Amino acid sequence: MTASFIHDVSPQRVVFAPGALARVAEEAERLGIARALVIATPGSGVRLGGRVAEVLGPRAAGLHAQAVMHVPKPVAEAGLAAARNAMADGLLAAGGGAAIGLAKIIARDLGLPILAVPTTYSGSEATPIWGMSDGERKFTGKDTRVLPRTIVYDPDLTIALPAAVSAASAMNAIAHCVEGLWVGDRTPFLMALATDATRRCGAYLPRVVADGSDRKARAECLIAAWLAGVVLTAGTGLQHKLAHVLGGLGLPHAETHAIILPHVTRFNLAAAPEARARLADAFGGEPAEQLAAMLRGFPIPNTLSEVGFDRGKIDFVAAEMAALAIKVPRPVSGEDVRALLAAAY
Repeated sequence: MTASFIHDVSPQRVVFAPGALARVAEEAERLGIARALVIATPGSGVRLGGRVAEVLGPRAAGLHAQAVMHVPKPVAEAGLAAARNAMADGLLAAGGGAAIGLAKIIARDLGLPILAVPTTYSGSEATPIWGMSDGERKFTGKDTRVLPRTIVYDPDLTIALPAAVSAASAMNAIAHCVEGLWVGDRTPFLMALATDATRRCGAYLPRVVADGSDRKARAECLIAAWLAGVVLTAGTGLQHKLAHVLGGLGLPHAETHAIILPHVTRFNLAAAPEARARLADAFGGEPAEQLAAMLRGFPIPNTLSEVGFDRGKIDFVAAEMAALAIKVPRPVSGEDVRALLAAAY
């Protein structure tokens, strides 16, 4: 760790408790939100969104359950139109990264506050990072306007989360932590959070996958997700930038993070001894091998071929990554990316 750093602390209120969903109307009032548009995904998100809207009562301005992974441009435009039509003065994002991601784009463009009710372990709710896809490319940025003002964490809402979704989204959170230990803008504070969150996931995620009704393990993983999201404010490197390029090709976000994480970790830790030491302590063994073993033990895809990656796109991805000129913790060439993709395929 270098002796000099700058650390900004973003203002964000966190309410964490079993049954905390009952507090969303109170938290909306605290933010001055009188007309909250509830953002959710289709399918099960409709039920969750309807439940949240019911708890909001007269502060609910409607339900927009059209959020989609990677926030394709047409989905973003539809969300903006829905917020305008509802005359919303705030957003309530209920669900995982897709719902929170769409709320972020709306907040960025319309300046509306977000109240987030996360139900997965991706940690997106704790970051000022937005993402949107257009065609085969995914664009990301950092903007304090998209950081949810309040997060309401209710572990009870995660009890029914399927094992596969639990595992993939938590591996996404672990990716935030692993990368947070080697990026150039890391700070002692963020490294401490990353280490703690990694340790919690290593201890409790297997328990969640084995028994989704394990309330202690569910709560610990949700805490880890929050910490991991905060860690991501340090910035991103090879892991996240590669996942974003692959996401632009339509690959599932959390699963892609999980698949490439052992490979990227093995590549980068060769030049990041402090990160290696922290992760070895947290996992109780060689980090890349421990991550690979976790991946093999979870009911999620283990290879890029399983999530539909077209090997014919390897040169495209390698060129996109080479153009980013990543230098920390070690330089990344197009040939390095080709080798990583071949290993993960």
